[in-house]
Amino acid sequence: MHKLVNALMSWFLWQPPARLMRQVTFPIKMVIIATAVAVSLVWLLWVMVGGKLQGIDATTQELAGVRYASAIYPAMDLAGVWRQQSRNAAFGEGGDQLPQARQAFDLAFKKLQAMDAEVGQSLQVSRSFAALRSAVQAAQAVQPSAGVKADPEVVYQGMIGVSRTLADLLDAVTDGSGLVLDPDLASYHLMSAVLLRAPDVIQTTVEIRGLVRTALKAGQITPDNLARLEGFLVSLARDTAQAKFSLDKVQKAAPFYGQKLTRGAVIATEEFLKSVRVNVPVGASTVQGDAAAFVKLANQTLQSQFKQVEGNLNVLEAMLVDRQSALRQDLWLALAITALSQLVAAYFGMGFFVAMQNGFTTLRHHLITISMGDLRGIIEVSGHDEMSAMLKELGNMQLALSQTVQQVQQASDDVVQSSQEIAQGMTDLSARTESAAAALEQSSAALEQTNATVAMTAESVAKASQIASNNANTASQGGAVMQDVADTMERIHASSQKISDIIGVIDGIAFQTNILALNAAVEAARAGEQGRGFAVVAAEVRALAGRSAAAAREIKTLITTSTDEVAKGTEIVRHASDRMHQIVDNADQVNNLLSEVTNGAKEQSLGISQIGVAVQELDHNTQANASLVEETAALANTLQGAAVRMAAQVDEFRLPGAPSAALVEGIDVDSIIDGHRQWKVKLRDAIDTGDKVDVATLSRDDCCGLGKWIYGDGQRLRERVSFTTLVSKHANFHQVAGQVGQLINDSRYSQAEDALAPNTPFAVATNDVVMVLSAAKRLGFV
Repeated sequence: MHKLVNALMSWFLWQPPARLMRQVTFPIKMVIIATAVAVSLVWLLWVMVGGKLQGIDATTQELAGVRYASAIYPAMDLAGVWRQQSRNAAFGEGGDQLPQARQAFDLAFKKLQAMDAEVGQSLQVSRSFAALRSAVQAAQAVQPSAGVKADPEVVYQGMIGVSRTLADLLDAVTDGSGLVLDPDLASYHLMSAVLLRAPDVIQTTVEIRGLVRTALKAGQITPDNLARLEGFLVSLARDTAQAKFSLDKVQKAAPFYGQKLTRGAVIATEEFLKSVRVNVPVGASTVQGDAAAFVKLANQTLQSQFKQVEGNLNVLEAMLVDRQSALRQDLWLALAITALSQLVAAYFGMGFFVAMQNGFTTLRHHLITISMGDLRGIIEVSGHDEMSAMLKELGNMQLALSQTVQQVQQASDDVVQSSQEIAQGMTDLSARTESAAAALEQSSAALEQTNATVAMTAESVAKASQIASNNANTASQGGAVMQDVADTMERIHASSQKISDIIGVIDGIAFQTNILALNAAVEAARAGEQGRGFAVVAAEVRALAGRSAAAAREIKTLITTSTDEVAKGTEIVRHASDRMHQIVDNADQVNNLLSEVTNGAKEQSLGISQIGVAVQELDHNTQANASLVEETAALANTLQGAAVRMAAQVDEFRLPGAPSAALVEGIDVDSIIDGHRQWKVKLRDAIDTGDKVDVATLSRDDCCGLGKWIYGDGQRLRERVSFTTLVSKHANFHQVAGQVGQLINDSRYSQAEDALAPNTPFAVATNDVVMVLSAAKRLGFV
């Protein structure tokens, strides 16, 4: 079923009206639909009312025809009486009632004239009535005078035209009034009996009366008159039977009116036909009978026929009146039902319009409120229709959005705080890294100096080792040149003095080496894990320096002793031979010690070189760490800016029950943001109501609460960058808002509505102000 509905809705035929409906508002949609329905309804109502009125007019026309026919039949009856009295006068059988008969006909003719003047034009029978007038004038011309005989045939032919033209007039009235096309079965058959068959029956009866009377008076009947009589008899029998058939149809179709019908003329006519057959047998040329009695019977038959016609015309008129009344009742009932249904439809349609319009208004209000970030509104649902369901879902969406915004607000505040702490930590780490790099540079310089000192120490030790070796050689040769000891004693004393000085230098170098090794150990301890190897080497250097110092002290002691011995001069020479071997041994020991010092100095120089390489690598890594710390600090600042922007976006939302934020520099930032939201609300209200906007005031940036604070207490912050940014952004916002207000004043509401949409200058200006305020809310004015 859904597929069928979707296929039907996606049919291309619905696309043009769908596009049209998307371009207009809901009230205009309702007007279009109501107009389309009203046009079709008015057209159908027009057709229905027109049909009913046409039926009423047709019935009115038929009633006029019945009234006209009711005036024709008396004239037709009196015309027969006038004609009969005229023929009696022509036969010389008396004509004393001729004037009365003529006066009676004239009176009936005047009534007929009045009726023709009233409805003849609408029934279109003027020509037939003119023919009747001519026939009456012709009858008056052939009318015999009282007591003067005339040719009865001439009188008859001159006066029969009145009855014939009356019959023609009746046919014209029947056609012109529409009675011949009567739509109702009962009234149609009754019309047929009294307006189609009755005139023929009456006229045929009159013709038969004249022929039989003439024959009875003459005692014979001509073949022509006999043939005519036979034709009239057949016609009378046929018309009588058809009239009876029509009356039976009326009785069957409308029993209520059938009970009121007059049917006596049928029996009288049948008796009249029997009397004709008795007086004029079939094929007879000679006839005999009482003419006066036959005429009397014929007159009684005619009176019965006229009486039946009169009574049945009254029944027909009653039927038409009742039909007209029923048509009027149907019309008024249809109009009343239509009016009532339209009132009900209009009532419920207006209720539908009000419900939908209020629903759309409420929906639009809440959507606008939510779009501006205000989630504090309460969406009330008071129905069970689609709009109520939509409002209910909107309320659920608002609740879910409130929870999400609340979580995002908390997360954004945490991110801002964390980014701020990260930025501060990165700044401190950057400073400490720079200090460590400077210390490493100093350590590297000290190591280079220590390395140079150790090299000098190694060189001095090498020289001392060479001297010790020479001393050993000299001591070994002492035995051979002992005799020269006295001569060379002074030289030995001088050499000993030099050795003492050198040993002093070595002792100083060892002391300095010990100090440098101590400093290196301290720096290695500061370097932590990376300086552990350097600390081990520094310890070894200190040990070597200690041994070098101890050896130097020992050598110094020996040299001092030697010097003392040389000073004693002769006393020592006496013991020189014995001590020479000791001197050689001591010289070997000194040589060995100096070799060890030389090797230690070399190892110390190598260790210091390795420490230098390690310090340089540590300095390189420290410089890289410093660069990374600077980049991390920059990223932390970027993260802080992004977090502030995210928090600014979230600050545009207002949640129910949210606590007020702390004042920043004496202002409530949240209230200021709410105040700027109200500008958008005021502009939207002006669009909806068509009210004018005070553009001059709106364009100024010193009239709102924030503007008054900026140009008041806020001036104490004018040296701060964020405050000057706020001033410029706030001024730009009011300029853009003034442009939107001008669009509203120019009645360009659609453009004004678009100007308030997202990603417009108004939205950007609003976000810029909120961004600065949100940053100030969390970081203060900096």
